[in-house]
Amino acid sequence: MSKVLISYFSKSGNTEKMAEYIKEGLDSLGDVDVDLKKVQDTTIKDLRSSDGIIIGSPTYFGVMAREVKALMDKSIQCYGKLVGKVGGAFTSSGMIGGGNETTIMSILQGLLIHGMIVQGVQKGNHYGPVSVGAPNEEVRDECMEYGKMIGALVKRLERGGRPEISN
Repeated sequence: MSKVLISYFSKSGNTEKMAEYIKEGLDSLGDVDVDLKKVQDTTIKDLRSSDGIIIGSPTYFGVMAREVKALMDKSIQCYGKLVGKVGGAFTSSGMIGGGNETTIMSILQGLLIHGMIVQGVQKGNHYGPVSVGAPNEEVRDECMEYGKMIGALVKRLERGGRPEISN
């Protein structure tokens, strides 16, 4: 069974709610094991044992929160071991021009450097779900759809097998 980790930091509860919605989307697929964890509780073993990793952060000055950056810094311990896994990101912010896309891109940049495969979004927020303020029904739907998309990609890659790349 495919395994997806959703790791997030949330101060106001908005990013946590988005993580729960993404989990709902993944759970709706039925055959994906989903691990929902705060970044502070996420271990290197969690990263290495997951087929997909979705990271969420509030937008702080246009980049990820310090707590999420700490996880990204810690992930250097498994450099070369995340190649071919599926990655994704999401964020919440206080305003529409608050740096939402740059926050998501700062997370995706780390995942891409690890050699991960990133699922883009054709409709909606192209880099991953964004909530301005508390998540509304539209954000809920986008998060659930994002979870389904990530889960479907993870399952498709598992069926075909991820390439093993040695460093």
